Amino acid sequence: MTINNPSLSKTFLFNTLLLSILLLLASLPAIANNEDITNAQQTDVNDKSLNDWADAWVEAPPASPWQLTGFVEAGYGQFLQTNLVKNSAALNELSARVNLDYSHELFNASGKLDSYYDAVLGKTIFHTRELSISASPFSFVDIKAGRQVLTWGTGDYLFLNDLFAKDWQSFFSGRADEYLKAPSNSIRSNWFFNEVNFTLVWTPEFTPDNYITGERFSFYSPQAQQIVAPKQAFSVDKTNKAQWSARLKTRVKSVELSLYGYQGFWPTPMGNKTLGETLAGHNLATQNQAYFPKLNSWGISALAPFKGGIVKFEYAAYNNVEDSHKNNDLIANGQHRLLIGYERELAKNFTAGLQYYLERTKHYQALVEHSATPEPLVAENRHLLTLRLSYRAQRQTLLYSLFTFYSPSDKDGYAKPSVNYQYNDQWLLSAGANVFFGQHKYSFFGQHRDNSNAWLRVRYQY
Repeated sequence: MTINNPSLSKTFLFNTLLLSILLLLASLPAIANNEDITNAQQTDVNDKSLNDWADAWVEAPPASPWQLTGFVEAGYGQFLQTNLVKNSAALNELSARVNLDYSHELFNASGKLDSYYDAVLGKTIFHTRELSISASPFSFVDIKAGRQVLTWGTGDYLFLNDLFAKDWQSFFSGRADEYLKAPSNSIRSNWFFNEVNFTLVWTPEFTPDNYITGERFSFYSPQAQQIVAPKQAFSVDKTNKAQWSARLKTRVKSVELSLYGYQGFWPTPMGNKTLGETLAGHNLATQNQAYFPKLNSWGISALAPFKGGIVKFEYAAYNNVEDSHKNNDLIANGQHRLLIGYERELAKNFTAGLQYYLERTKHYQALVEHSATPEPLVAENRHLLTLRLSYRAQRQTLLYSLFTFYSPSDKDGYAKPSVNYQYNDQWLLSAGANVFFGQHKYSFFGQHRDNSNAWLRVRYQY
């Protein structure tokens, strides 16, 4: 047997030496004494037990550095009413996941590959969700490089300082919650200085959200001023420039505090620019093309225990870099974003969480004055309330969950009920719905009224 790990070698040598001493003692001839026959019999019993233990003792083989897991899943979701999109199903796919991890003394490697046939889009897709290497070259720094899923912040389904890529098509269609966060090719480093942790993430090529395009869900078009579902995804001018994200995190007594910074672009195409062509020496405007405007932001957050639960606070300031005069209605204005929340267990296995969220648009009056269509503009102060209720039953194998969004300023909302049943270690059954409502077809949730759907998933894990 070959043991490469020095610590295992030391343990092996120590156990071998200890066992040899015990066997040697057990084999020594009995010393004559004046003890009675009972003591002699007891000695025989003890010697036999020791020998039996020695015979049964076998060193366990070293654990394999490789670990293979995964799952196969079938999912189907049906729209609850007529929609403009081509397919009546919001979700119709058979997918498989392979997770392969390798652990070494100097580094860890991880790979996650998704493959699935998507009947809604009518194609087979192979998607690398993770392919990364992580290591600790020094005691005060960890580095992870490659394709990975990144997240931070305190919000529940609400993201302020978390400007990493999201997948809204997966979220609205009923896929597992993990797919709300999309992967990016990044290098993440964690630096540890006493009670302070500094995280720096560099994404060499900007990774946007997987936003609504019309292939799977319809949406409101400000240009057409109506709900649309274009057969071809609308044209977006992409950028290959880098984005940076940073977080400074510490703890003061029981309060966890974080400071954030971001330099990059809006994660969804929040800008439009005019395309033109030249004819006989004259520039002729032709159409607008969506693009990702530059965005800088900073923010703070706090988490603390309070009255048997957790209270959270988060703030982010979004700064519009390109529209310095605040008179271009084709570029999203900067915003102040605020979140206050509280979560606690109200009864055994029953948890509730509340959040208040505010989006305050900067320089709103200038936006209204320069807008060609001011009516569908977002409110200057967009208020949003969320409620999460979850209850676990049958020894934690059955989970009932309800998450609701409601905006009193937009007069719209979104309800996301679900049930998850872990039948055994292999089988997981899930069902739920995505229900949108609202008075206006141009509001954030109101535009998705026709996208309401119910879904079902069956997963086999290995």
